[in-house]
Amino acid sequence: MRFTRHCSALLLALPMAGLSAQRPPRPPRQPQPATPPIPAMEPALPSLPITPAPRPPARPMRFDFTIPEIDPIDLDEIRASASQALAIAQSGMAEAGMATAAIAAARAGMNLDLSRSMELLSSRAGGRGEMPPRAWAAQDPADSLWRTAREAFSRGDYRRAAALFKSIPQRQAASAYAADALYYEAFSLYRIGGTAELQEALAVLDARKAKYPAGRSRSDPDPALPLRIAGVLASRGLGDRELVRRALSEGSNACDAEEQSVRGEALRALRQTDPDAALQLARKILGRKDECSVPLRRSALWLVASKPDAAAVSTLASVARSDASTELRAEATSFLGRMPGDDALATLEELARSDDARVQHTAVRALTRHPSPRARQAMRALVEKNGSPEELRLAALSAFEGEHANTEDASWLRTLYGTADNARVKAAIVSAVGRIGGEANDQWLLGLSKNEDESIDVRLRALRRVARGVEIAALTRFYDGVAARPLREEIIGALGSRTEPEAAGKLVDIARSSTDPQLRRAAINQLSRKKDPRTTQLLLEIIDGKKP
Repeated sequence: MRFTRHCSALLLALPMAGLSAQRPPRPPRQPQPATPPIPAMEPALPSLPITPAPRPPARPMRFDFTIPEIDPIDLDEIRASASQALAIAQSGMAEAGMATAAIAAARAGMNLDLSRSMELLSSRAGGRGEMPPRAWAAQDPADSLWRTAREAFSRGDYRRAAALFKSIPQRQAASAYAADALYYEAFSLYRIGGTAELQEALAVLDARKAKYPAGRSRSDPDPALPLRIAGVLASRGLGDRELVRRALSEGSNACDAEEQSVRGEALRALRQTDPDAALQLARKILGRKDECSVPLRRSALWLVASKPDAAAVSTLASVARSDASTELRAEATSFLGRMPGDDALATLEELARSDDARVQHTAVRALTRHPSPRARQAMRALVEKNGSPEELRLAALSAFEGEHANTEDASWLRTLYGTADNARVKAAIVSAVGRIGGEANDQWLLGLSKNEDESIDVRLRALRRVARGVEIAALTRFYDGVAARPLREEIIGALGSRTEPEAAGKLVDIARSSTDPQLRRAAINQLSRKKDPRTTQLLLEIIDGKKP
């Protein structure tokens, strides 16, 4: 392959060389007359010495090919973050909402297209179909005109946008953009808001409905737009009764999300001027059950939760139990976890037995973060109950990890392992014990990794938790006594990360005398990262084919 590449390069170079040989020599360049200096208008400033900043020393590149243990993604928390992001965007703070959404997506290992997501959030915040969709038909004769109209709309130049959208069906009636252009012409006129423009907007929507049947539109037009326009005209005493009646009948099931967002903003403004009145109104809003007012109820929910008192606990408990929206019930449950007092704790315990899986899971997560001994006892009871849903037991176990756990918790977890009947629960117990650490837990994990009655997955998880801290002599004995290759590979990896000379000695022994070539290669790979004088000699012996 390399010979072929050289030949190809040589063949390509030969014609170029021939062309160079045939090209006549260039005449020598004539010296140019010196340009007279331009007189300085002001005296030149003295040059200041510039001391370059010291460069940090180069850091050696290190490559770690071990795969770290990854904890399960908390999908409930991610959903909560995304829900909060949507609420922030609906309140008019789209940038802050997108920041929250980006964090939630990153935690789930996803890439988020911020520009597209911002567009979607902003359109949902103000009502369906507010922002015209991006151009989608590059070969269409009206494509460039649509892009120009969309840009004018996005800048708020609604009169120019209306004129540009209007010209599309006039010039290209068969264009893929024609039906959408009529809708956004009407929407632009509605944004201008004058009486003549509103009347013209209704006429445009009527023409669109008659000229272009359903299915010709790519966008998601807001069915409430005629109702909103007719409502404004009626409030000015200029609307035709038949027109208003027809708009009401056609849009009676539509939800004016734009109006809801404005009301939410008004509620937040009222909180700044009269907090007591805002709280009273928020509690009244939370009594509604319709789907359309969910964004407004979310704003009210946040307002109530901002004042942690007995009244807030009562309101949050009512929403968590009976609101029509699962999202709001879950959010209210999460807020209860931050409320003081036994009433909030009792409500969480009740919700942990809810029939709504989403609310139930959120309640368990809230209890795991609660500092009360009563909450931890409730989590123990849930984990110990083998008939409880697996996901709930796993969530409850997170209350006993790391800084949240103590010696008593570790002892309970080790005992619980013997009675658990679920493989994932057992694996979670092993991880929790490993995070707590300590001599007793390390010995328990080492014994578990040696137990051939356990699955390889559990033994590997236990070994991974303890191998980096156990004595080299114990690791060496373990390697010699175990037969499973995955466990031996894990030990080789652990020896490679240790700095004791005995670790390198064991790796040399494995590389020389193991009968498993895969393990020998793994040992050589680990030795190549160490600065041990025996490594070079070992490699020479292996290359020369010398037997141990």
